[in-house]
Amino acid sequence: MMEKLQKYLVPVLLLVIVAVYTVLVFLSEGTIGGADDMTHYRYSRYAFQNPYFFLHHWGKPFFTALTAPFAQFGYNGVRIFNVLAGAAAAYFAYRVTMELKLDYPVLAIILVISAPLYTVLMLSGMTEILFSLILILSIFLFFRKKHIWAALLLSFLPFVRTEGAVMLPFFMVALIWQKQWKALPFIFFGFIFYSIVGSFHFKDLLWVIHEMPYKGNAKGIYGSGELLHYVNNTKFIFGIPLAILMIVGLVVWASGPLASRKGVTKEWIMEMLVIYLPALLYIAAHSYVWWKGKGNSVGMIRVIDAIVPVAAVLGVRGWSGLMKWIPLKEWWKTGFTVLLSIYLVTVPHRVYEIPVPLGGTQVLIKKAAEWLRESEYTGKKIYYYDPFWCFFLKVNPYDEERAHAFVYRRDEPEYNISEGEIVLWDAHFSPNEGQLPLENLMDNPHFRLVHLVRDKKPFTVLGGYEYEIYVFQRIAEKDSVDNHKIYEALLEEILRE
Repeated sequence: MMEKLQKYLVPVLLLVIVAVYTVLVFLSEGTIGGADDMTHYRYSRYAFQNPYFFLHHWGKPFFTALTAPFAQFGYNGVRIFNVLAGAAAAYFAYRVTMELKLDYPVLAIILVISAPLYTVLMLSGMTEILFSLILILSIFLFFRKKHIWAALLLSFLPFVRTEGAVMLPFFMVALIWQKQWKALPFIFFGFIFYSIVGSFHFKDLLWVIHEMPYKGNAKGIYGSGELLHYVNNTKFIFGIPLAILMIVGLVVWASGPLASRKGVTKEWIMEMLVIYLPALLYIAAHSYVWWKGKGNSVGMIRVIDAIVPVAAVLGVRGWSGLMKWIPLKEWWKTGFTVLLSIYLVTVPHRVYEIPVPLGGTQVLIKKAAEWLRESEYTGKKIYYYDPFWCFFLKVNPYDEERAHAFVYRRDEPEYNISEGEIVLWDAHFSPNEGQLPLENLMDNPHFRLVHLVRDKKPFTVLGGYEYEIYVFQRIAEKDSVDNHKIYEALLEEILRE
């Protein structure tokens, strides 16, 4: 009877998830992914007009290829892609628990969407959701003995998120251990494919290595943090209930050989190699680079969402183990599982605001963009730093007649900028990624400050700057003004509002 119920419950549950999350997409004006989210969307949106974007290393070529058709319907198109990918990842987490013959496999679907950060990332256009789908689907294919398909799919993992490469050795060991010699070469297919295709553009067969965007040390910009940074943020990533079940699941799995007369089995080792060790190494790698300030790590906790479906499988193992230890009738256990599921779907709403509103900097950029569209400066070419400018101004960021990312020369910002054109300086991207000090514009006789946007309760951003937005117009040197006096007048006007 439970099997029949499960047969209908799973598709209904997935349809409900897709329907509810699609509604949340249209209700969510903001995104947890920030400017990175907008940049990924831009590569996908304009990839057909700029085919190079299908090879853009930072943009992630495989992610761009899959999302580009959805992006033609706008930003919400990419977000709906992530809703579908997240629902699919939850489904294959369920299928993996079935392969492992765990009790309460449907709970895997609930556990995936119970992870607070995973829920809000499904409402974004970020790469972690697709990564999680490819990872859990590959694991499923491994357990179904579809080794060639699993290896082929895994080969594209680093082209969705670069750090996926750290997981591949475990799968290679699993293939070798199972003597799947025919499947082993396919784990290199993605690298070979993109190396050959990209060589025609970059004139370099090893462009995947040489064009790696994370080779530098950006510790001076992004800083570093505690080794246990991601562990300390468990509440926001996995949520406390899933985290507890993960710990229990590890204990249950680790004690398996001792509890069973069979000892260490082939199945036990396979579960370790293709499920748990890759996920643990993924967390360890991110913890290390943030701790050491390497790999351009910003310490964003969203990166851990890439392993949430794996965490859900571990959580089901934990719950299944608990239920076996508790001497209750089966209908009581089923009832507790239903109650747990109801509670789990509320967890993300206790941690994050859903639907997702605009964040602090996004609110101010939108406000400034609305002012610019209604001002006498509308239609002027803009030079900008934050990717959200073009989104809110509804400007094609690759139309050089309308927009250009960054000024041409930091020390001489007026260079090649025509009189009347607009430079948009924000306190986050301009002094950090853009390396453009505010004084290079404020003290420059070729620029006039025409507008200022800031919150009445100032907040700080990367680099310790109080967040403000300055709108400058390029002027002739003979028309130079005192921008500091203009700033004081504009600030006084803001404070009076």
